[in-house]
Amino acid sequence: MTHCPICEAEKSKLLLNWKTYAIHKCATCKLIFTTPLPSDKELQDFYQGFMFNKPEFWEIKKAIVKKKKELIALFNIDQNTDHSNKKILDYGGGTGIAYKAMCELGLDTYYQDLDENAISFTQTNFGLPKKKTIRSLDETNIKFDYIFSDNVIEHVKEPIAFTKALSNNLAEGGVLVIKTPHASNTEILFNPIISINGYFLGALKYNSLFKSLQACMNRFWHSDPPRHLYSFSAPSLIKLAQQMNLKNIHPAVAYYKIPIFENTITKQFFSKDKRLSGIKSVLIRVLLLPILPIEFLLQLSKELLLFLKILTPGGIILRLTKEQSSLN
Repeated sequence: MTHCPICEAEKSKLLLNWKTYAIHKCATCKLIFTTPLPSDKELQDFYQGFMFNKPEFWEIKKAIVKKKKELIALFNIDQNTDHSNKKILDYGGGTGIAYKAMCELGLDTYYQDLDENAISFTQTNFGLPKKKTIRSLDETNIKFDYIFSDNVIEHVKEPIAFTKALSNNLAEGGVLVIKTPHASNTEILFNPIISINGYFLGALKYNSLFKSLQACMNRFWHSDPPRHLYSFSAPSLIKLAQQMNLKNIHPAVAYYKIPIFENTITKQFFSKDKRLSGIKSVLIRVLLLPILPIEFLLQLSKELLLFLKILTPGGIILRLTKEQSSLN
């Protein structure tokens, strides 16, 4: 019997095999999880040079503006107030878009990532100084007013220990925001590039047709080890917060949707793309042009169904607030 690593329930369902791993779903908290977990060396080797979602030069300015709006909403930041004394950490900062947005919001900003290429990219493009680069939380005594961890927790081997370590580095009254894909969501069904190409065809490499279809019906999205080791539901995130045994930490869960046209043919082939030659780019777009009206209607339908709460959103947020001491 495979125990759930979050709620410790014994009852779980084996969904499918993926490479040398097995993917399970907890019957109690609905967590999707991987066994066995990869070794530390496997993960270290996998993530060096990973640079996921590396932005094109023309995308950067727009991405920073968008990220600033998101951070203002997530942390309830008042733009009319001086925040230079507020310390914020972008944990798992990747290509540095959030780091730069935090700097532009006037926050005292720190950055962390395992990937040396990502660190170098952020230093070169966004002026990240070495003294603001956190290599390990164990090696710093800084207490942060805000910590932002965007799509990191699903990659780590021990999510409870990971969240507890971040929470322990919060200042009193501080806020930790963890964003991660939402387990078993239905929104992803309207993005066939990832649901079919990314997951169904991926499952088919290691499982029978029947098993692959069954796994998709159980919506095993966002688990593709060694990249994603977990996919979290609301009950699993609340249970995770409880398992930390920190009485001064208060959890709340919210959701976020996948950006419209993300993982679509429109986004992949009809936005600016410097990776393809001019002739090749034009030919591909001509061939794909008849699909665009269908995809446009599909995305509009998705937005309507999300608004009506018929679909479940593709992302979930765990917000942890550290209690302010009564002595202050």
